[in-house]
Amino acid sequence: MSHTEQTSSVDNQVSDSSTSNKSNTTVWLILLSFAAPVVLSYIIFYFVDVSSFTNKGEILNPIVHIGEFSLKDETGKKIPVEKLTYKWRLISFLDKNCNKACAKRLYDSRQVYTSLGKDRHRVDRMFIHFEPASDDLKNLIKTEHKGSIQVYGDDTLISKILAPSVKDKNAQLHDNVIYIMDPMGNVMMRFTQEQPDKDFLYDLRKLLKASQIG
Repeated sequence: MSHTEQTSSVDNQVSDSSTSNKSNTTVWLILLSFAAPVVLSYIIFYFVDVSSFTNKGEILNPIVHIGEFSLKDETGKKIPVEKLTYKWRLISFLDKNCNKACAKRLYDSRQVYTSLGKDRHRVDRMFIHFEPASDDLKNLIKTEHKGSIQVYGDDTLISKILAPSVKDKNAQLHDNVIYIMDPMGNVMMRFTQEQPDKDFLYDLRKLLKASQIG
């Protein structure tokens, strides 16, 4: 092989190596861009003392994942977990009808959501129906709660899943409680119907400030 051919061969090898290194770097950067929010969320909710910066709502212990609820759409088809995550959720549980206390709590959740201002796009409200809604409830949601996510779940199953994580063993999902879920699908905080929405808003703002995911 001539000196020129040898030089060309070496140059090609260097070029191939450089291209390969750049390709590997690009792949790692892409992977990191997806992994960073996951790692951050994991650190915040499993290593940071959440109670140190929020003390109004009850922190679930242990935290429950939304996938355990086996939520379905209105046709009865199970909803993939990835369609329920990637944003913060304010979760309310609904029966067939919604009395005054129920309507008041839904109103509170709407006010909290509206008060988030520039962070509002990071949050969605999710209504988990235990049975098909009455005409009055459908009309209430249509007129007063546009944009809320409507899903369906089994109250016995969800109650059983949440019970070990809640301090009050007599607590009922039908008591107009509101839960907060993080963008990774971790249902991690609850508020009773007796708690004012200002407490709810206080904690939610703290969580959004502490974590930039979602």
